Amino acid sequence: MQTSSHLRTGTYPLLIDGQERSSSAGQHFDVDNPSTGRVLAQVTQADANDVDAAVRAAQTAFDTHWRHTSARQRSRLLRKLADALERRTEQLAWLETWNVGRPITLTRATLGTMLDGIDYVAGVAQGIGGQTHNVADTHIVNFTLREPYGVVGLILPWNYPLTLTISKLMPVLAAGNTAVIKASEITPLSTVELGAAILEAGFPPGVINIVHGPGATVGQALVEHPLVERISFTGGTATGKAIYRSAAERIKRVTLELGGKSPLIVFDDADLDLAAAIALQDVTKNSGQICVACTRLLVHERIAEAFTERLRQAYQHIRVGLPEDPQTQMGPLVSRAQLERVQRYIDIGRDEQANPEVLQDLSGRAELRNGYFVAPTLFTQGRSGMQVAQDEIFGPVQVVIPFRDEADAVRIANDSRHGLAGVVCTRDGARAMRMCHALQIGNIAINDPIKVSVDAPFGGFKESGLGKERGIDAILENTQVKNVRFSMR
Repeated sequence: MQTSSHLRTGTYPLLIDGQERSSSAGQHFDVDNPSTGRVLAQVTQADANDVDAAVRAAQTAFDTHWRHTSARQRSRLLRKLADALERRTEQLAWLETWNVGRPITLTRATLGTMLDGIDYVAGVAQGIGGQTHNVADTHIVNFTLREPYGVVGLILPWNYPLTLTISKLMPVLAAGNTAVIKASEITPLSTVELGAAILEAGFPPGVINIVHGPGATVGQALVEHPLVERISFTGGTATGKAIYRSAAERIKRVTLELGGKSPLIVFDDADLDLAAAIALQDVTKNSGQICVACTRLLVHERIAEAFTERLRQAYQHIRVGLPEDPQTQMGPLVSRAQLERVQRYIDIGRDEQANPEVLQDLSGRAELRNGYFVAPTLFTQGRSGMQVAQDEIFGPVQVVIPFRDEADAVRIANDSRHGLAGVVCTRDGARAMRMCHALQIGNIAINDPIKVSVDAPFGGFKESGLGKERGIDAILENTQVKNVRFSMR
């Protein structure tokens, strides 16, 4: 597949104050194609001066017009952005396929969901407002106003760069805020083209700005900037904690969507074929590089071997290949660093005697030799305390952990510092409801894979994050409530 028709010539730019531009220092960095290990494109690298320019442009846009723009006008612009993105769907799909390594069929489907999300936010945003309250003082009319914060900094991960940017950005804009986006330096290409769509849609200069570069410099400059009132971050837990500490210096509001180590809990009355299909999806989809992926497989001891054998058979038939092939189910990991991380965890699991089963041999596949491919790996004989059962590996690695009864399943599932998502497979409705109450996690699915919906809240418990994204909750989180007492005397 030739890439030239969808790639830009020259260096990919920043977007600041309505203009695509280079950085103040003239620096750039390379991004790779994880399927080949070769350089895919060069991207402009921002520095603190560029971040300052982007934030000040956003502040000016907020003060002069965006905060005074009606909800209806903002919704119209969001829909124009959806139209501009739809016209670029094929280009965006290929950019993410080459830059992330996700199979093209999955990328196209994901972008379709993204457009639905814009339409949802554009619709419900017009109904967001304050309330009246019947207070004790009868001479007082008490009401609340929902107002935007101002400039919001959005810091994005590399696994779903465009869809996660859109899911953060739309509620920010709908609530009347302006934004500075810090794209991942690993997968920034589709976010640059988002900038082009923003210009085409006719957003006023400065409402949306996009910068690129390392989190330690560009991201930190955004978090620490005194004009940024709110930060929304998706990524690793350690980085999220560092952002939380930095934001505390100025009491900035934060939304943190962090790591996960989600359990799939399979009871002895479950549909084993369904449960195995759910587990298989989470190991293949984006090569397991998904925060909600069920990587801890908690299986009732009476059916553990039968379930594991189904999964072994499924693992053997996963179509690992180049992501441009429409038959490919699982592509490469996103980078060499991520490949080394996953391989290191497989070694750790082996040292913990968790019995890694690598059920495909990719060594003879010449077309995969230079990319960041790793075979899906299933750990059997797992225990909850093992490092491979506690740490987020972010790759196609799962561990099977037997349990005795319902109480034991709850104990093991909650034995984690993460609390993002989980799946329960059982035909017993009462048991399913008991598990919903007992599990210390923010998103639960019963007899179905975890799916992030545009019209429902999403967020984690414990070290998996703070706040909610998506749904009406996401718009409300981007507003602050002002209480007004109006005397009728």
